[in-house]
Amino acid sequence: MTDNAGGGVRGLRARPSAGLFHAVQHSYGIDGLEGSIDLGGSNTLNLLLADDHSRYVARVYRPCVTEARLKDIQLARQALHAGGVPSSEVLSARDGRQWTEFDGRLIEVEKYVESDTCMNGYDDLIAALPLLGLIHTILQGIQFNTAGRNPIFANHIEPDKALSMTLQGTGRIRGWNTSADFRLADAADELAHLVSDGEQKLISMLPRQVVHGDYWHNNVLFRNGRVVLVTDFDFMGERARIDDLALILYYFGCSNEPVSEKRLDRLRSLTDSYDEGLAEHLSITERLALPLAIARQPLWSIGGWIALLDDEKAARRHAAGMLDEVEFALRIVRELDKWQAAFT
Repeated sequence: MTDNAGGGVRGLRARPSAGLFHAVQHSYGIDGLEGSIDLGGSNTLNLLLADDHSRYVARVYRPCVTEARLKDIQLARQALHAGGVPSSEVLSARDGRQWTEFDGRLIEVEKYVESDTCMNGYDDLIAALPLLGLIHTILQGIQFNTAGRNPIFANHIEPDKALSMTLQGTGRIRGWNTSADFRLADAADELAHLVSDGEQKLISMLPRQVVHGDYWHNNVLFRNGRVVLVTDFDFMGERARIDDLALILYYFGCSNEPVSEKRLDRLRSLTDSYDEGLAEHLSITERLALPLAIARQPLWSIGGWIALLDDEKAARRHAAGMLDEVEFALRIVRELDKWQAAFT
C-alpha cells in the first residue's frame, strides 16, 4: 500500500506479522493467531481470529489514531449499542484496558459477528437508513473530545474549505501536464466554485454533530435481511449531519448518465427513510442543502486525498477515475432547482 498521506502522518495500513500476533496473544490470551484471515478494509487491518471457544476480530489502527480518539470511538459504539444499534463489543485486555499497543499502533479485539451480506443496493439502503437516523439521534447527545470530533483523514471536506482545498488538489493535478489531467482540474475547479457559492448562505443554518462518517457497503452488515453490525468508525467526526446522508446518496446516485426521474424519486425515498429514524426531522433548509452536499462529495477526493497523498503514483491512480464523478456532480449544480424540488 502506498496510501500514506500528510507527510507520513497517516501511516500505512498494518500487515500481519509474528510480532503483532505475539502482542495480541500476550494481551488477550487468544491462541492460534497464525491462521488468522485478513477481512479487508482500506483503513485498518481487520484480522479474523479463532481459538477453541470463539471467533474475534483484531482491529489494528494506523499510527495517526490516538488513544484520545479511540476512546471517543469506543464511547460512540457503547452508546449506540445501549440505544439498540448493533455495534462492536470490545473485549478487555488482561490489564483491563480496551486496547493494546504494538509498533506505535493501537489494537482492539472485538467479538466477531456473523453476517451474510453487506449493505448493497436500494432495498438494503431503505432498510438501513432509519438506523442511521437513530445513530445521529443518539450521537447528538454525547460530548466528545477534540480528537473524537476531528479525524485527521476522512472522506469529507468542509463546505467552507472545499474551494481552497480543491485548488490545492487541482494544482497538483495540473502539474502532471496531460490533457486528461487538465480536463479533470478544470471541471473540479468549476464544481468547487459553484458548490461553494451555493452553500455559502445555507451552511450556518445546518445542524452539526458527530456522525458515523462512512455508513456504506461493508461497514453495515446484514444477516437474514436485517442489520447485525454497524462498524468502522474511522472517519467519525463533527460536521453537518446531512453530510453523512449525502455521502450515501452520492455513492448510490453517481452515474455518467443523466439522472432519471425514477432515480431522483429513489433518492428522495432514501432521504425520507433516513428521516424516519431522526428524533429531530430534517428541516426544509437541510433538504434544500442536500443536493449541494451531494455535489460536494467528489471534492474530498480532489482536495483531500489527491492533495495529501505522499506518493505521486498513488495520487495519480486516485485521480484516474475522478472525471466522471466530478461531471456527475456538475450536472447536479447545473440542474439544482430540479434536484432541490425532488428533495423538498
